[in-house]
Amino acid sequence: MSNQRHPKLLAAQLDEIATRDRHSTWVGIPAVLTVVWMHMGHMPNIQIFGWMGYMFAVMAARIWMGWHWKLRSADASQCRQELTWRLVAAAVYGLGWGGSMLVLNTQTLDVLTTFKVGTVTAALGIMLNSMSIIFSVYVAFLVPCWLAFMVYIVEASGFLSPQDAMIAGIAATIFAFVLIGSSSSIARLNRMFFLSKFELDQALALTQESHLREQALSMQLAQQARRDALTGVYNRRYLTEQLDYQLSTFSRTQQPFSVVMLDIDHFKHINDLHGHDAGDAVLKGVTDVMLKALRDIDIFGRWGGEEFLCILPNTNGPDAQRCAERLREELENTSFAATAPNLNVTGSFGIATSSHASENAQALVKRCDIALYKAKDAGRNRVVAEP
Repeated sequence: MSNQRHPKLLAAQLDEIATRDRHSTWVGIPAVLTVVWMHMGHMPNIQIFGWMGYMFAVMAARIWMGWHWKLRSADASQCRQELTWRLVAAAVYGLGWGGSMLVLNTQTLDVLTTFKVGTVTAALGIMLNSMSIIFSVYVAFLVPCWLAFMVYIVEASGFLSPQDAMIAGIAATIFAFVLIGSSSSIARLNRMFFLSKFELDQALALTQESHLREQALSMQLAQQARRDALTGVYNRRYLTEQLDYQLSTFSRTQQPFSVVMLDIDHFKHINDLHGHDAGDAVLKGVTDVMLKALRDIDIFGRWGGEEFLCILPNTNGPDAQRCAERLREELENTSFAATAPNLNVTGSFGIATSSHASENAQALVKRCDIALYKAKDAGRNRVVAEP
């Protein structure tokens, strides 16, 4: 499975390598210092400190690469560039560990040689865990290390016979192939993990997106269920619910509220004379006038036909009358010439105010309706309050 199978795979692998590299590098620092300490006095200091400086420089570069990578959001080209630098850093690092056998060569089979072999073997194992996230990175580390070790065995050990050197070289090569096989398995398992994680993240994102769509649809349906299709204001069902709520509040707090019912005067005549399209335009125009004149806390909606209902919270009878009169004047002074030439629209208003806790919504609307018909009987375009 290649890195190109998923656009996020390489970036995720580099992220993981950056994290693991920091830990493995910090572990390598005491190993380098131990090797240096053990060789002090056994060979020239320039060789010892030269190798130490080389290793610390590579380690610092690896730590910086991991830190720098974590701070940026990379695209595909930057990921490929980072992978190239990772391969170079791994090769240089592997050469440093394998080269320790050559640079710090005592040419005898002593404790120092045995310790260096153990240290290189440990480094190969530690890097197997951190670098095998990407198989090619570990191979880039292993090959220079193995080559340097083979040069030491064949040419520079100073104590191995040709036969012993051949046996040691074969053993080192077999060990290298075992490490390559292990690295390949680790890289494959990590790819499977990342791809499974991507699939899970995608499934979660799709689930969340679906949930948000369902929420939006549910809210839309809820709005449609309580809105009038033509005018967009609240419908009779929602107004009835609000009346029940206001009556419940009134029974607890005794804070009065009022209800204003509006009936458009001669609406049937407007429909017959100008057509139903003009009638619909008038209904929308009346809605706009009322909404602009009312407070934010007032609840306005279409009761049915050409009748509208307005609930005025925290409003007593006299205040409701002043409000209804203002609404009537606003409507009377509004021009509907854009709908039909010389078209003027007026309305009749009936008011009822909450009076006692035992009154229900139906009874309150009935009082309001009675006041409205009194306004119509008195000549229309007026406000009447029902005591």
